[in-house]
Amino acid sequence: MSNTSLSDEKKMKKVLMIARTFPPFRSVGHSIRVVKFIKYLPTLGWLPVVLTVDDQKEYETMPKLGSESLLSDIQPQINIYRAAVNEPSLNYLEKEKGFSQQNWFTSGIVKFLGGGRRWLFRNIFLPDRHLAWLPSALSVGRKIVNNEGIDVIFATCPPHSVSLIGALLKQLTGKPLILDYRDDWIDTPWFQSLPTIRRWIERKMERWVVKKADKVILVTEWSKNAFLERYPREPNNKFIFISNGCDLEEFTDVNPPSTRKNNSKFTILHAGSLNDSKSWPRTPVSLFQAIHNILQENPDLAEKLSLAFTGFLPDRLKQTVKELDLSDVVKELGFLQRDVWVRCMKQSDLLLVINYEGFSTLIPGKIYEYWAVGGPPILLLSCIGAASTLVKEYNLGLTVDPSDVAGIEQAILTVYHQSMSDLPMRINTNGVEAYGRQALTRKLAQVLSTVT
Repeated sequence: MSNTSLSDEKKMKKVLMIARTFPPFRSVGHSIRVVKFIKYLPTLGWLPVVLTVDDQKEYETMPKLGSESLLSDIQPQINIYRAAVNEPSLNYLEKEKGFSQQNWFTSGIVKFLGGGRRWLFRNIFLPDRHLAWLPSALSVGRKIVNNEGIDVIFATCPPHSVSLIGALLKQLTGKPLILDYRDDWIDTPWFQSLPTIRRWIERKMERWVVKKADKVILVTEWSKNAFLERYPREPNNKFIFISNGCDLEEFTDVNPPSTRKNNSKFTILHAGSLNDSKSWPRTPVSLFQAIHNILQENPDLAEKLSLAFTGFLPDRLKQTVKELDLSDVVKELGFLQRDVWVRCMKQSDLLLVINYEGFSTLIPGKIYEYWAVGGPPILLLSCIGAASTLVKEYNLGLTVDPSDVAGIEQAILTVYHQSMSDLPMRINTNGVEAYGRQALTRKLAQVLSTVT
Protein backbone atom coordinates (compact mmCIF):
# COMPACT_ATOMS: atom_id res chain seq x y z
CA MET A 1 0.00 0.00 0.00
CA SER A 2 1.50 3.30 -1.07
CA ASN A 3 1.91 6.16 1.34
CA THR A 4 -0.54 9.03 1.19
CA SER A 5 0.95 12.21 -0.28
CA LEU A 6 1.16 15.48 1.63
CA SER A 7 -1.35 17.10 -0.72
CA ASP A 8 -3.80 14.27 -0.02
CA GLU A 9 -3.28 14.71 3.72
CA LYS A 10 -4.50 18.31 3.55
CA LYS A 11 -7.79 17.15 2.04
CA MET A 12 -8.36 14.49 4.67
CA LYS A 13 -10.54 14.70 7.71
CA LYS A 14 -8.89 13.65 10.95
CA VAL A 15 -9.99 11.17 13.58
CA LEU A 16 -8.44 10.99 17.04
CA MET A 17 -8.17 7.30 17.95
CA ILE A 18 -7.90 6.74 21.71
CA ALA A 19 -6.48 3.29 22.43
CA ARG A 20 -4.86 2.52 25.76
CA THR A 21 -3.88 -0.97 24.60
CA PHE A 22 -1.54 -0.32 21.70
CA PRO A 23 1.83 -1.61 20.44
CA PRO A 24 4.34 -2.34 21.86
CA PHE A 25 2.17 -3.42 24.81
CA ARG A 26 0.38 -6.74 25.25
CA SER A 27 0.08 -9.42 22.58
CA VAL A 28 -0.99 -8.73 19.01
CA GLY A 29 -4.60 -9.72 19.62
CA HIS A 30 -5.25 -6.91 22.08
CA SER A 31 -4.57 -4.04 19.66
CA ILE A 32 -4.79 -5.48 16.15
CA ARG A 33 -8.31 -4.12 15.51
CA VAL A 34 -7.39 -0.49 15.99
CA VAL A 35 -4.04 -0.85 14.19
CA LYS A 36 -5.74 -2.28 11.11
CA PHE A 37 -8.27 0.57 11.13
CA ILE A 38 -5.33 2.98 11.24
CA LYS A 39 -3.63 1.10 8.40
CA TYR A 40 -6.55 1.38 5.97
CA LEU A 41 -8.34 4.62 6.93
CA PRO A 42 -5.94 6.89 4.96
CA THR A 43 -6.99 5.15 1.74
CA LEU A 44 -10.58 6.15 2.55
CA GLY A 45 -9.99 9.85 3.17
CA TRP A 46 -9.42 9.77 6.93
CA LEU A 47 -6.10 10.52 8.64
CA PRO A 48 -5.89 8.90 12.09
CA VAL A 49 -4.09 10.56 15.00
CA VAL A 50 -3.38 8.20 17.90
CA LEU A 51 -3.56 8.84 21.63
CA THR A 52 -2.12 6.00 23.71
CA VAL A 53 0.15 5.35 26.69
CA ASP A 54 3.80 6.19 27.24
CA ASP A 55 5.98 3.31 26.05
CA GLN A 56 9.24 4.23 27.78
CA LYS A 57 8.61 1.66 30.51
CA GLU A 58 6.74 -1.59 31.10
CA TYR A 59 3.91 -1.81 33.59
CA GLU A 60 2.34 -4.48 35.78
CA THR A 61 -0.73 -4.77 33.54
CA MET A 62 1.02 -3.69 30.32
CA PRO A 63 3.97 -5.95 29.48
CA LYS A 64 5.65 -5.80 26.08
CA LEU A 65 4.80 -9.15 24.52
CA GLY A 66 5.58 -9.02 20.84
CA SER A 67 3.03 -6.61 19.36
CA GLU A 68 5.83 -4.33 18.10
CA SER A 69 5.49 -5.98 14.69
CA LEU A 70 2.13 -4.26 14.25
CA LEU A 71 3.81 -0.85 14.18
CA SER A 72 5.05 -1.65 10.67
CA ASP A 73 1.41 -1.41 9.49
CA ILE A 74 1.24 2.25 10.51
CA GLN A 75 2.27 4.79 7.88
CA PRO A 76 4.97 7.32 8.82
CA GLN A 77 2.63 10.31 8.58
CA ILE A 78 0.40 8.94 11.38
CA ASN A 79 1.12 10.95 14.52
CA ILE A 80 1.19 8.90 17.73
CA TYR A 81 0.92 10.81 21.02
CA ARG A 82 1.72 9.00 24.26
CA ALA A 83 0.41 10.21 27.62
CA ALA A 84 1.78 9.31 31.07
CA VAL A 85 0.32 6.09 32.48
CA ASN A 86 0.26 7.22 36.15
CA GLU A 87 0.83 3.65 37.34
CA PRO A 88 3.98 2.17 38.85
CA SER A 89 6.34 0.65 36.29
CA LEU A 90 7.78 -2.84 36.60
CA ASN A 91 11.13 -1.24 37.39
CA TYR A 92 9.58 0.74 40.24
CA LEU A 93 7.87 -2.36 41.63
CA GLU A 94 11.21 -4.23 41.61
CA LYS A 95 12.86 -1.40 43.51
CA GLU A 96 9.93 -1.36 45.94
CA LYS A 97 10.36 -5.08 46.52
CA GLY A 98 14.08 -4.66 47.15
CA PHE A 99 13.42 -1.81 49.59
CA SER A 100 10.92 -3.93 51.51
CA GLN A 101 13.52 -6.65 52.06
CA GLN A 102 15.99 -4.39 53.88
CA ASN A 103 14.42 -4.71 57.35
CA TRP A 104 11.12 -4.97 59.22
CA PHE A 105 10.58 -1.19 59.10
CA THR A 106 10.94 -0.87 55.32
CA SER A 107 8.81 -3.99 54.92
CA GLY A 108 6.03 -2.32 56.92
CA ILE A 109 6.23 0.86 54.86
CA VAL A 110 5.95 -1.04 51.58
CA LYS A 111 3.06 -3.17 52.85
CA PHE A 112 1.19 -0.05 53.96
CA LEU A 113 1.81 2.03 50.83
CA GLY A 114 1.56 -0.87 48.37
CA GLY A 115 -1.56 -2.19 50.01
CA GLY A 116 -3.14 1.25 49.91
CA ARG A 117 -2.30 1.61 46.23
CA ARG A 118 -3.80 -1.77 45.38
CA TRP A 119 -6.91 -0.97 47.44
CA LEU A 120 -7.39 2.26 45.47
CA PHE A 121 -6.97 0.49 42.15
CA ARG A 122 -9.42 -2.22 43.20
CA ASN A 123 -12.13 -0.19 44.96
CA ILE A 124 -11.95 3.49 43.98
CA PHE A 125 -10.68 3.51 40.41
CA LEU A 126 -13.84 2.51 38.59
CA PRO A 127 -14.53 0.96 36.17
CA ASP A 128 -10.90 -0.23 36.22
CA ARG A 129 -7.47 0.65 37.54
CA HIS A 130 -6.57 2.26 34.20
CA LEU A 131 -8.67 5.24 35.24
CA ALA A 132 -5.33 6.54 36.51
CA TRP A 133 -4.54 7.37 32.88
CA LEU A 134 -7.55 9.70 32.58
CA PRO A 135 -5.98 13.03 33.74
CA SER A 136 -2.97 12.86 31.41
CA ALA A 137 -5.03 11.41 28.54
CA LEU A 138 -7.53 14.27 28.80
CA SER A 139 -4.78 16.87 28.93
CA VAL A 140 -2.92 15.49 25.91
CA GLY A 141 -6.14 14.67 24.08
CA ARG A 142 -7.47 18.21 24.36
CA LYS A 143 -4.23 19.58 22.91
CA ILE A 144 -4.38 17.09 20.05
CA VAL A 145 -7.94 18.09 19.17
CA ASN A 146 -7.00 21.77 19.09
CA ASN A 147 -3.60 21.48 17.39
CA GLU A 148 -4.36 18.73 14.87
CA GLY A 149 -7.78 19.94 13.75
CA ILE A 150 -9.57 16.75 14.79
CA ASP A 151 -13.02 16.14 13.29
CA VAL A 152 -14.12 13.02 15.22
CA ILE A 153 -13.09 11.23 18.43
CA PHE A 154 -12.95 7.42 18.32
CA ALA A 155 -12.38 5.56 21.61
CA THR A 156 -11.87 1.78 21.66
CA CYS A 157 -12.56 -0.29 24.79
CA PRO A 158 -11.63 -2.18 26.92
CA PRO A 159 -10.33 -0.99 29.26
CA HIS A 160 -13.72 0.66 29.68
CA SER A 161 -12.25 3.68 31.44
CA VAL A 162 -11.29 4.76 27.90
CA SER A 163 -14.99 5.33 27.20
CA LEU A 164 -15.03 7.85 30.06
CA ILE A 165 -12.02 9.62 28.54
CA GLY A 166 -13.78 9.77 25.18
CA ALA A 167 -17.01 11.11 26.67
CA LEU A 168 -15.22 13.76 28.75
CA LEU A 169 -13.11 14.80 25.78
CA LYS A 170 -16.27 15.25 23.72
CA GLN A 171 -17.69 17.41 26.49
CA LEU A 172 -14.53 19.53 26.59
CA THR A 173 -14.12 19.95 22.82
CA GLY A 174 -17.57 19.53 21.32
CA LYS A 175 -16.31 16.98 18.80
CA PRO A 176 -18.52 13.98 17.92
CA LEU A 177 -17.69 10.71 19.68
CA ILE A 178 -17.72 7.11 18.45
CA LEU A 179 -17.31 4.36 21.05
CA ASP A 180 -15.94 1.01 19.88
CA TYR A 181 -16.67 -1.87 22.25
CA ARG A 182 -14.31 -4.74 21.41
CA ASP A 183 -15.71 -6.57 24.46
CA ASP A 184 -18.92 -5.89 26.36
CA TRP A 185 -18.76 -4.01 29.64
CA ILE A 186 -22.06 -4.81 31.35
CA ASP A 187 -23.61 -8.24 31.98
CA THR A 188 -20.47 -10.23 31.23
CA PRO A 189 -19.52 -13.13 33.54
CA TRP A 190 -16.78 -10.99 35.07
CA PHE A 191 -19.20 -8.09 35.63
CA GLN A 192 -21.71 -10.36 37.37
CA SER A 193 -19.04 -11.40 39.88
CA LEU A 194 -18.64 -7.82 41.14
CA PRO A 195 -20.26 -6.44 44.33
CA THR A 196 -23.78 -5.04 43.91
CA ILE A 197 -22.81 -1.41 44.57
CA ARG A 198 -20.02 -1.54 42.01
CA ARG A 199 -22.31 -3.05 39.39
CA TRP A 200 -24.81 -0.24 40.05
CA ILE A 201 -22.11 2.43 39.61
CA GLU A 202 -20.74 0.90 36.42
CA ARG A 203 -24.22 0.57 34.91
CA LYS A 204 -24.64 4.30 35.49
CA MET A 205 -21.24 4.93 33.90
CA GLU A 206 -22.06 2.93 30.79
CA ARG A 207 -25.46 4.63 30.48
CA TRP A 208 -23.78 8.04 30.66
CA VAL A 209 -21.11 7.34 28.03
CA VAL A 210 -23.65 5.72 25.68
CA LYS A 211 -25.87 8.77 25.99
CA LYS A 212 -22.91 11.07 25.24
CA ALA A 213 -21.74 9.06 22.23
CA ASP A 214 -22.93 9.83 18.71
CA LYS A 215 -22.40 6.22 17.61
CA VAL A 216 -21.65 3.01 19.49
CA ILE A 217 -19.92 0.20 17.56
CA LEU A 218 -20.38 -3.42 18.66
CA VAL A 219 -18.41 -6.37 17.29
CA THR A 220 -21.19 -8.99 17.30
CA GLU A 221 -24.89 -8.94 16.51
CA TRP A 222 -25.47 -10.44 19.95
CA SER A 223 -23.78 -7.43 21.56
CA LYS A 224 -25.73 -5.01 19.40
CA ASN A 225 -29.02 -6.64 20.37
CA ALA A 226 -28.01 -6.48 24.05
CA PHE A 227 -27.39 -2.73 23.77
CA LEU A 228 -30.66 -2.15 21.90
CA GLU A 229 -32.50 -3.96 24.67
CA ARG A 230 -30.64 -2.12 27.42
CA TYR A 231 -31.12 1.35 25.91
CA PRO A 232 -34.56 1.39 24.25
CA ARG A 233 -34.76 5.20 24.44
CA GLU A 234 -31.65 5.66 22.33
CA PRO A 235 -32.08 5.77 18.51
CA ASN A 236 -31.66 2.33 16.98
CA ASN A 237 -29.21 3.70 14.41
CA LYS A 238 -26.86 4.81 17.20
CA PHE A 239 -25.74 1.18 17.55
CA ILE A 240 -23.59 -0.11 14.68
CA PHE A 241 -22.34 -3.63 14.03
CA ILE A 242 -18.73 -3.80 12.77
CA SER A 243 -17.30 -7.21 13.50
CA ASN A 244 -13.77 -8.20 14.26
CA GLY A 245 -11.93 -9.80 11.37
CA CYS A 246 -8.52 -10.39 9.88
CA ASP A 247 -6.16 -8.80 7.39
CA LEU A 248 -6.52 -11.05 4.36
CA GLU A 249 -3.21 -9.77 2.95
CA GLU A 250 -1.40 -11.75 5.66
CA PHE A 251 -2.78 -15.10 4.46
CA THR A 252 -2.07 -14.94 0.74
CA ASP A 253 1.67 -15.66 0.52
CA VAL A 254 2.03 -18.78 2.66
CA ASN A 255 0.94 -21.96 0.91
CA PRO A 256 -0.32 -24.97 2.89
CA PRO A 257 1.53 -28.29 2.66
CA SER A 258 0.51 -30.16 -0.52
CA THR A 259 0.17 -33.54 1.19
CA ARG A 260 0.27 -34.89 4.71
CA LYS A 261 3.48 -36.69 5.65
CA ASN A 262 2.88 -40.22 6.90
CA ASN A 263 5.13 -39.73 9.90
CA SER A 264 3.86 -36.27 10.89
CA LYS A 265 1.93 -35.82 14.11
CA PHE A 266 -1.72 -34.83 14.31
CA THR A 267 -1.31 -31.26 15.57
CA ILE A 268 -3.88 -29.27 17.52
CA LEU A 269 -2.81 -25.60 17.62
CA HIS A 270 -3.96 -22.77 19.86
CA ALA A 271 -2.62 -19.57 18.29
CA GLY A 272 -3.10 -16.89 20.92
CA SER A 273 -3.00 -16.04 24.60
CA LEU A 274 -4.80 -17.76 27.47
CA ASN A 275 -6.19 -16.51 30.76
CA ASP A 276 -6.47 -18.78 33.78
CA SER A 277 -7.94 -16.08 36.04
CA LYS A 278 -10.70 -17.29 38.37
CA SER A 279 -12.93 -14.33 37.52
CA TRP A 280 -12.10 -14.18 33.80
CA PRO A 281 -11.28 -17.77 32.77
CA ARG A 282 -10.27 -18.96 29.32
CA THR A 283 -8.49 -22.16 30.12
CA PRO A 284 -7.69 -25.46 28.35
CA VAL A 285 -8.00 -27.63 31.48
CA SER A 286 -10.98 -29.56 30.09
CA LEU A 287 -9.04 -30.07 26.85
CA PHE A 288 -6.06 -31.40 28.81
CA GLN A 289 -8.37 -33.81 30.63
CA ALA A 290 -9.90 -34.94 27.33
CA ILE A 291 -6.51 -35.66 25.77
CA HIS A 292 -5.42 -37.47 28.94
CA ASN A 293 -8.51 -39.68 28.66
CA ILE A 294 -7.86 -40.33 24.95
CA LEU A 295 -4.31 -41.46 25.69
CA GLN A 296 -5.46 -43.65 28.58
CA GLU A 297 -7.81 -45.47 26.21
CA ASN A 298 -5.48 -45.34 23.18
CA PRO A 299 -1.84 -45.40 24.41
CA ASP A 300 -0.56 -45.81 20.85
CA LEU A 301 -1.73 -42.25 20.07
CA ALA A 302 0.83 -40.76 22.48
CA GLU A 303 3.37 -40.66 19.65
CA LYS A 304 0.86 -39.31 17.15
CA LEU A 305 -0.79 -36.37 18.93
CA SER A 306 0.65 -32.90 19.56
CA LEU A 307 -1.06 -29.99 21.32
CA ALA A 308 0.82 -26.75 20.59
CA PHE A 309 0.39 -23.28 22.08
CA THR A 310 1.89 -20.11 20.69
CA GLY A 311 3.28 -17.97 23.47
CA PHE A 312 3.69 -19.55 26.89
CA LEU A 313 1.36 -21.30 29.31
CA PRO A 314 0.69 -19.80 32.76
CA ASP A 315 2.48 -21.65 35.55
CA ARG A 316 -0.74 -23.14 36.90
CA LEU A 317 -1.50 -24.72 33.53
CA LYS A 318 2.05 -26.06 33.24
CA GLN A 319 1.48 -27.81 36.56
CA THR A 320 -1.76 -29.33 35.24
CA VAL A 321 0.12 -30.63 32.18
CA LYS A 322 2.61 -32.39 34.47
CA GLU A 323 -0.10 -33.84 36.72
CA LEU A 324 -1.92 -35.32 33.71
CA ASP A 325 1.36 -36.69 32.28
CA LEU A 326 1.04 -34.65 29.07
CA SER A 327 4.51 -33.10 29.00
CA ASP A 328 5.46 -35.03 25.86
CA VAL A 329 2.26 -33.96 24.07
CA VAL A 330 1.86 -30.29 25.03
CA LYS A 331 4.32 -27.88 23.43
CA GLU A 332 4.95 -24.15 23.95
CA LEU A 333 6.10 -22.42 20.77
CA GLY A 334 6.88 -18.99 22.25
CA PHE A 335 6.05 -15.75 20.49
CA LEU A 336 6.35 -16.20 16.73
CA GLN A 337 6.92 -13.81 13.86
CA ARG A 338 3.70 -13.19 12.00
CA ASP A 339 4.64 -15.18 8.87
CA VAL A 340 5.81 -18.15 10.98
CA TRP A 341 2.60 -17.92 13.01
CA VAL A 342 0.47 -18.11 9.85
CA ARG A 343 2.51 -21.03 8.52
CA CYS A 344 1.99 -22.95 11.77
CA MET A 345 -1.76 -22.52 11.44
CA LYS A 346 -1.75 -23.74 7.84
CA GLN A 347 0.30 -26.82 8.75
CA SER A 348 -1.90 -27.85 11.69
CA ASP A 349 -4.73 -30.39 11.64
CA LEU A 350 -7.11 -28.78 14.13
CA LEU A 351 -7.23 -25.14 15.24
CA LEU A 352 -8.35 -24.51 18.80
CA VAL A 353 -10.43 -21.57 20.08
CA ILE A 354 -11.34 -21.25 23.76
CA ASN A 355 -13.94 -18.62 24.58
CA TYR A 356 -14.29 -16.93 27.97
CA GLU A 357 -16.62 -19.02 30.12
CA GLY A 358 -20.23 -17.85 29.89
CA PHE A 359 -19.43 -14.95 27.51
CA SER A 360 -22.20 -15.46 24.94
CA THR A 361 -21.82 -12.12 23.12
CA LEU A 362 -18.10 -12.54 22.35
CA ILE A 363 -16.49 -13.90 19.17
CA PRO A 364 -12.75 -14.49 19.71
CA GLY A 365 -10.81 -12.72 16.96
CA LYS A 366 -8.70 -15.76 16.13
CA ILE A 367 -11.77 -17.47 14.58
CA TYR A 368 -11.53 -15.08 11.63
CA GLU A 369 -7.80 -15.73 11.26
CA TYR A 370 -8.29 -19.49 11.36
CA TRP A 371 -11.04 -19.10 8.76
CA ALA A 372 -8.77 -17.06 6.48
CA VAL A 373 -6.11 -19.79 6.66
CA GLY A 374 -8.53 -22.08 4.84
CA GLY A 375 -8.04 -25.77 5.53
CA PRO A 376 -7.76 -26.99 9.14
CA PRO A 377 -11.14 -27.15 10.88
CA ILE A 378 -11.83 -25.20 14.07
CA LEU A 379 -12.57 -26.72 17.46
CA LEU A 380 -14.44 -24.05 19.42
CA LEU A 381 -14.86 -24.52 23.17
CA SER A 382 -17.66 -22.10 24.02
CA CYS A 383 -21.13 -21.76 25.45
CA ILE A 384 -23.96 -21.19 22.99
CA GLY A 385 -23.70 -17.65 21.64
CA ALA A 386 -22.29 -15.42 18.94
CA ALA A 387 -19.13 -17.50 18.40
CA SER A 388 -20.89 -20.86 18.09
CA THR A 389 -23.45 -19.30 15.74
CA LEU A 390 -20.66 -18.06 13.42
CA VAL A 391 -18.89 -21.44 13.36
CA LYS A 392 -22.11 -23.28 12.56
CA GLU A 393 -23.34 -20.74 10.00
CA TYR A 394 -20.21 -21.05 7.86
CA ASN A 395 -19.47 -24.72 8.64
CA LEU A 396 -16.06 -23.89 10.11
CA GLY A 397 -15.67 -26.89 12.38
CA LEU A 398 -16.96 -28.26 15.67
CA THR A 399 -18.37 -26.53 18.75
CA VAL A 400 -18.32 -28.11 22.21
CA ASP A 401 -19.22 -26.74 25.62
CA PRO A 402 -15.92 -26.14 27.49
CA SER A 403 -17.05 -28.29 30.43
CA ASP A 404 -18.00 -31.28 28.25
CA VAL A 405 -14.85 -33.40 28.46
CA ALA A 406 -16.45 -36.39 26.72
CA GLY A 407 -17.65 -34.12 23.90
CA ILE A 408 -14.15 -32.70 23.45
CA GLU A 409 -12.72 -36.24 23.29
CA GLN A 410 -15.22 -37.20 20.61
CA ALA A 411 -14.54 -34.05 18.56
CA ILE A 412 -10.76 -34.62 18.58
CA LEU A 413 -11.08 -38.29 17.66
CA THR A 414 -13.54 -37.50 14.86
CA VAL A 415 -11.15 -35.05 13.21
CA TYR A 416 -8.16 -37.33 13.90
CA HIS A 417 -9.70 -40.38 12.25
CA GLN A 418 -10.82 -38.32 9.25
CA SER A 419 -7.30 -36.91 8.92
CA MET A 420 -6.00 -40.45 8.55
CA SER A 421 -8.44 -41.14 5.71
CA ASP A 422 -8.57 -39.99 2.12
CA LEU A 423 -11.16 -37.34 3.06
CA PRO A 424 -9.74 -35.27 5.94
CA MET A 425 -12.05 -32.62 7.37
CA ARG A 426 -11.28 -29.25 5.75
CA ILE A 427 -12.98 -25.86 5.64
CA ASN A 428 -12.96 -23.22 2.91
CA THR A 429 -12.72 -19.44 2.95
CA ASN A 430 -16.11 -18.71 1.37
CA GLY A 431 -17.59 -15.66 3.07
CA VAL A 432 -14.45 -14.49 4.86
CA GLU A 433 -14.11 -11.50 2.48
CA ALA A 434 -16.82 -9.67 4.44
CA TYR A 435 -14.60 -9.91 7.52
CA GLY A 436 -11.43 -8.60 5.89
CA ARG A 437 -9.89 -5.56 7.56
CA GLN A 438 -10.30 -3.43 4.43
CA ALA A 439 -14.02 -4.17 4.20
CA LEU A 440 -14.48 -3.49 7.92
CA THR A 441 -12.55 -0.22 7.70
CA ARG A 442 -14.84 0.91 4.87
CA LYS A 443 -17.75 0.45 7.25
CA LEU A 444 -15.96 2.52 9.88
CA ALA A 445 -15.23 5.27 7.36
CA GLN A 446 -18.95 5.43 6.56
CA VAL A 447 -19.77 5.78 10.26
CA LEU A 448 -17.16 8.54 10.64
CA SER A 449 -18.74 10.40 7.74
CA THR A 450 -22.24 10.20 9.24
CA VAL A 451 -21.21 12.01 12.42
CA THR A 452 -19.48 14.86 10.55
